[in-house]
Order: sequence, then structure tokens, then C-alpha cells
Amino acid sequence: MYIWTLAWDSYAFLHQPIGIFDANIYFPFANTLAYSENLIGSAFFAAPIIWMTGDLVLATNLTALITCVLCGTGAYLLARRLNLSIAAAFICGLVFAFAPPRFFRLGQLHMTAVQWIPFCLAFLHAYLDRGRRRDLLLAIGCFSLQALSSGHGAVYLALAVFGLLAWQFGSGTPVALRQRLRDFGGAGAYLLFPVVWVILPYRLAQDEAGLRREYLPGMQPGIESFLASPTIVHQFLQQALWGPFEKAPDTYLFPGIALLALAVAGAIAGRARRNTVFYVLVAALSTLMFVDWPFELWRYVYWMPGLNFIRVPSRFMILTVLALGVLAAFAFDRFTARLRPSARSAAGVVVAALMLAEYVVYPFPAVPYRLEIPAVHRWLASQPRPFVVAELPVPSAGDLGALERQQTASMLHATAHWQKTIHGYSGIRRPYHHQLYADLHDFPDPTSLSSLRTAGVTHMVVHTAAYGISWRTIEEQIAKSGQLRLVYSDGDGRVYVWGTRN
Repeated sequence: MYIWTLAWDSYAFLHQPIGIFDANIYFPFANTLAYSENLIGSAFFAAPIIWMTGDLVLATNLTALITCVLCGTGAYLLARRLNLSIAAAFICGLVFAFAPPRFFRLGQLHMTAVQWIPFCLAFLHAYLDRGRRRDLLLAIGCFSLQALSSGHGAVYLALAVFGLLAWQFGSGTPVALRQRLRDFGGAGAYLLFPVVWVILPYRLAQDEAGLRREYLPGMQPGIESFLASPTIVHQFLQQALWGPFEKAPDTYLFPGIALLALAVAGAIAGRARRNTVFYVLVAALSTLMFVDWPFELWRYVYWMPGLNFIRVPSRFMILTVLALGVLAAFAFDRFTARLRPSARSAAGVVVAALMLAEYVVYPFPAVPYRLEIPAVHRWLASQPRPFVVAELPVPSAGDLGALERQQTASMLHATAHWQKTIHGYSGIRRPYHHQLYADLHDFPDPTSLSSLRTAGVTHMVVHTAAYGISWRTIEEQIAKSGQLRLVYSDGDGRVYVWGTRN
């Protein structure tokens, strides 16, 4: 899905930038990019790669890796803005780049693209400390970039920003509202406009689909998730000290022994420092979002604007990791304060090496993937436009895995021509398409053909190999229907349009 999203964004940048949310999936509905994360901010990195190489998989992988570099750089900058040493800032950056709860979400691009959170906080700290308008505008710009990159990340960042403002103003920083508004000014409104622009399609999509996020009991992770991590060291310790989990973990939430030890030490040693206490509170609040002890906070706040965008509360662990990284950096500086600069640098190297050793995973949990576009779709790309595509066969709704694989494959096939398709896989699927796919399972019976006409489909791509030994029967039924005409054939791919054979 992320491959398709980046590819669509890159296409829309050139061909329909204003209508980017009117994606080609889930025809006949519009605004379908807003059915899930839009990844527009990540597409700023992916688009040049796609335009130069045409390789969607390469672009997706490189974009995910770029987020690691930027997460580390942003956390480093945040620590430096908090007046921490270079070595401490490096440790903070290493944590946010490679700690398992964030790093091993590389396959979820909307969860790994949280790099603008530390950048925004760094510039906001600088503005509150020094009062320079430039820092405020940079913070606003980073907030907008985060909203364009990941809606989840924007929610985490909004909580951190509101928390920081409340903490700073409540602990002595002058409010100076008139000056703050002047600093914000027209430039701030201009920089914040993308946030408003990106929210509106989602609001519309939720209203049209009748989506109302309900509280889902049992969504809080179990103990196995809190102890889970795929690294070599963590796997060894888990087997040696805990043994096999009775239940498979839902996600990896264990941030590392060295990180936890340093963060706890930093919280205790720096309890008199205002910034230290703030990041203790950030870590505590973000963690309370996905635990059920001492109480289940999520039950009472899930409905709030912004928070109702989050489906899985354990994803707040990403904000917890950033706060832990900052606290670990505080601890490092506190305990190495009396060392000579060379000794402090050496200590930083040792701590960083220990953390990296703890985070090593082998083999890396990735699978080879190659995107193959069927010849029939390349042929469709040469045909007069516009047209609307359906791909067949459509698996039964009872075989959900096969159905969703077919939907995602059809989305990717449509990247050859970017014409409308009835297929789609996203965070929202409206009842219309549930029924349509159920009707198409028995293609080419009268119900399926009627549904295709009603949906506005003009071209039907049939993959004969997917029917197996049933294809001969299907082919005879197509001929008997008298409604379809074969216009192209290549290998096991056939394209039919409406009309009788001449």
C-alpha cells in the first residue's frame, strides 16, 4: 500500500497537484487518498527517485531509510538545543533512529516518518529560550511537514507541543501573548496552512463513510509486547530469563536495557531541571496512552479530536522513545560532567557502541520484493483515456487474505496508466465496494456483469491463470453472455470491453 501511495503522490505532483486526494482507487468515489495516510511529506523524497528510475520499490525503501537518518539528526539537534554535549546528543539521536519500537516499524512508512517531531521541538525550545521569530517559524514549518508525512506523527507532536507550551508558561516563561502573535504573523499562518489543507479531506472522508472511531477493548498490548524485540541480545535474554511467550507479541515495545537504565538515571538525577521534568512527563503521558495500569487512560481520551485518528494506542511508544532518548542524554552529561573532553568523548563512544550492539538484528527481517506490471496493463497505458478498470477474478470475501492481496496487486498494476480502478486497499472500505467485490466473485454471471456496468467499468482485465482449470468454463460463459468483447490478449492476461464481437 505504501508503494502505491508514494507512487500516486509522485504522479499527482506533476499531473493533478490540486486534486491529489482524488486518487484513482475505489472508483466511483472521490477523495480516496484520504482513506488512509497520504504520505505527501514522504513523497517529497520518493518522487525524485521515482521520476529518475521508475523503480517504486527502490523509492519506498530509500524513503524509509531516509527517515532513520532524519530521526537521528532531529533528535541530535533537539538535545543540542537543550544544551547537552555533542556526545550526549549523539546518543539521543542514535536512540531515536535505531531503538526497536521505532526502527522496526520501517515497513509502516506512516509510523517511521516521524522525523519532524524532534526538529519541531528543537526549534520551539530555541524560540521559548531566545525569543527569535525565525525559530518559531521553523518550528511551525516542521509541524506542517510532520502533518504531511504522518498523521499519527502530527498527533504525537501536537501533544508534545501543547505540553511544552503549558509547561514553559506554567513554570515561569513569560506568556507575552501580543509578542507571540506578532512573531506568528502572516508567515506563521502561511506555514501552517498545509495542516488545515490536509485535515479537511480526512474530515470529509470520515463524514462520507460514516466512520466513527469507537473504543475497542483489548487493544492495549500484553506483557509479551512490552518485552518483545527482534534484536539478537533481546531475543537471547528473553529466552534465557522468560522463556517462550504464551502469546505472540502484537508489536515490539522493548526499547533496550541500556536506554532504560540511562533514562531512569537521568530522570532521577535531573529531577530539579525544568527540561528534564518535562521529558519525564512526556514519557509518562505517552506511555499511559497504551497501558492499563494504574488506569486505562485511552478509554477516556480516544474520542478527542486528533486522538480519534489513532487506531492502535501502542503506537504512542514512538513518542516515549524520543523522551527516553532525551533523558538518557541528560544522564550521560550528568555522570560525565567531571570528565575531560577527551574522556567524555570516549565514554560517549562506549555507550553508543553498547547501544548499537544491543540493537543488532541478524538476519534483517526483510523479504525480497519485485513489482511486476502485467503486459495487459502496459498495453492499457497506450489506449485512449479516460477508462475504468476492473481485475478478475475477485476472491471470495471469506478468503480475506486472498481478497486483500488481489486488491493491493490491482492498485499497483494501475500505476502503469493511473486510470480509475474499482479496486483499493486502505483504512476505509465503504459498503458499496464490499458488495461490489462479493458480486464479482461469480464473474461472468448476470449479477457481476450488471454490477460492473453500474460501477462504470469500461475495461475488464482477466487473469486466466488465476482461474486454473475453471478457465475454459469461464471463457464459455463470457462468450454466451454476449456482452463482452476481447480486445487484447498477452500470456494469461486478457482485456475485455463492453460490446458484441463483430
